[in-house]
Amino acid sequence: MTERTFVSATSGPIVLGLSLPVGSVRVQVLNNLTTARVTLRTDDSTGPAADAVNRTRGEQNGQVLGIEVPDMPDGVIVRGNRGTTVMHSVGSVNVVGGTVRINGRVVSGGRGNMSTVSPIEVVVCLPAGSSFGLVGTSADAEVFGYIDRMEFRSVSGDLDADGVRQLTANTTSGDINVGRITERITAHAVSGDIEVRLYDGSAATLNTTSGDIELQATDAASGRVSAHSVSGDVRLSGAHHLSVSADSVSGRLRR
Repeated sequence: MTERTFVSATSGPIVLGLSLPVGSVRVQVLNNLTTARVTLRTDDSTGPAADAVNRTRGEQNGQVLGIEVPDMPDGVIVRGNRGTTVMHSVGSVNVVGGTVRINGRVVSGGRGNMSTVSPIEVVVCLPAGSSFGLVGTSADAEVFGYIDRMEFRSVSGDLDADGVRQLTANTTSGDINVGRITERITAHAVSGDIEVRLYDGSAATLNTTSGDIELQATDAASGRVSAHSVSGDVRLSGAHHLSVSADSVSGRLRR
């Protein structure tokens, strides 16, 4: 196993930016925590994944902490829960059940004879009131607790978050699932689904191409909700008191 830990040089809430090409992130927001810490690990003790962990850079400026995990070489297969990812200079090639996808698009079957490495897992512990940003190619994120502001950008990664005040999320084939939004959300997906289980916010913009959209508004919600899909279903509940713009070209619209 290879492991490294980065600890914030300042106490209290921080803004954490993480660049992780391939892997998974588990974020915990803890009310009794005073200092943020980030731990990266892989089961490999040598090889491309271990090298990436060892070469990870961290830089802090005041309450802003940035961590960058470098790319692995082309042709390396990274094992994952949803199949494997082959690193390639033009993006990621995901292999699931023998099907090859480049940046979310199916191109062929089979993967040939390539070296395989263990995934990189990142565990983040943040004080309450912190913000978080993740940029990756095939990086999943789970967030437990309430994040102030969050930005998520991943080609094939999923986002599952308990609660966010302001969220901006973009993915190609990943899903975006949020337990609660208390202010604003802007989410875009191509073939992934978007779900907001409780919406207390004042502005929501949700767009997919073939994915489904589902939002449950509460009485505390206000402002405008925009939800559009080309072939996916759109379902908006509890939004009768809001200004709503919603449609689907070939999918079902339910309000």
